[in-house]
Amino acid sequence: MKILYSILLTGLAVAAAAQGPEIDIDSTYFHPAASMYVHGNSAGASNLVVTGLAQFPENGKLLRLKELLDKQQEQEQNQDQNQDQNQDQQDQNQDQQEQQQNEDQENQDQDQQQNENQDQNQDQQDQQQDQQEEASEQQQQQPPSAEQMSRDEAERLLDAMKQDEETKRLQLHPVMGAPVKVDKDW
Repeated sequence: MKILYSILLTGLAVAAAAQGPEIDIDSTYFHPAASMYVHGNSAGASNLVVTGLAQFPENGKLLRLKELLDKQQEQEQNQDQNQDQNQDQQDQNQDQQEQQQNEDQENQDQDQQQNENQDQNQDQQDQQQDQQEEASEQQQQQPPSAEQMSRDEAERLLDAMKQDEETKRLQLHPVMGAPVKVDKDW
């Protein structure tokens, strides 16, 4: 039995030696790659997964990690494209705003020119009106007589005189109040 037992042990040792050194896939490839992925090192994780899959193409954990890395890479590319599109849109909006500002400035300049022209025209009209007023004042330099008073002016004058007369009458009357009853206190 000893011989049988020793042959069996020798056979196992030879079989183990024939297989070569056994590699632990999880500790060699998967766990370090997953750790790199979690810590944000996608490039290092991807390289390690590709190396592991080259030696063990059927390993499920490495295949799933590769899918995750591929999805993340696609998302980053989409984000980059969106950022590029947003930047392009912002650049276009800024260009449009600059064009609008330039147009607004031109419109303001035109409006200012029109206002200056209108002011000049208004000044000329004012000067002409002043000259006409001076001429009419020179014609009306004679003082108006009482016969030329209008009906409204006469009515206002009469109302003012009537009001003045009523206020003077009220001032002349003594103020009379009700008699105060005094109780005798003796």
